[in-house]
Amino acid sequence: MAAKKTPRRDETTIDLARAAPEKLYDAAYYTDGCSEDGYTEYGRHEPWLSFFNRAARKIKKTYTPRTVADVGCAFGLLTEALVDLRIDAYGFDVSPYAISQGREDIKDRLMVHSIMDPIPLRAGGRKYDMAICIEVLEHLPPDMTDQAIDNLCACTDRILFSSSPDDFDEPTHFNVLPTEVWLEKFAQRDFHSSTLGEPTKFVAPQARVVERPGAPRRAGLLRRLWANIG
Repeated sequence: MAAKKTPRRDETTIDLARAAPEKLYDAAYYTDGCSEDGYTEYGRHEPWLSFFNRAARKIKKTYTPRTVADVGCAFGLLTEALVDLRIDAYGFDVSPYAISQGREDIKDRLMVHSIMDPIPLRAGGRKYDMAICIEVLEHLPPDMTDQAIDNLCACTDRILFSSSPDDFDEPTHFNVLPTEVWLEKFAQRDFHSSTLGEPTKFVAPQARVVERPGAPRRAGLLRRLWANIG
């Protein structure tokens, strides 16, 4: 297994996270920093392709989004899986290297963009049916997370998020918090735990969906119809 080459968590690393995060998430980060502790190097190969394909199918079945913003999309593996299911999905990531690795036919749907900036909305300023933010928030210094959450909440009424509650060893995990703390931060913005199905363990044990009151309930209606038929 390759030795980890990501920087130590020190003031220099935190300064980069604030001023030039793209320098942290380069080719070395993805080839070495994502291949420790029994995990296969991140990339367009197994088991990652199957993982994101399964996640995309679960998202479509449970939440039926027509449009999705995948914020912190890395190589766009989930974005492409959603597009293959005919969901109008777009991916955003701070790393030019990661975006450059996107599948050729969806590169026009992938954008170098920081979560610290407002998420580009759809034509006419319309929100997305769902925003997805998987293992991103813990990579932000604590003083940056509120703005990031504000930007997520501004682009949609429903958010699937996951943030590691216990991985303190990753050098770019600057803000590892219990899931309950993240849920409280969303609740302060009137985003509360979704009642559409169980917690999204198909992504990670800590993954959750939060939504604003009045978010579309199409999937819930379909489930109730099936329950009545059964």
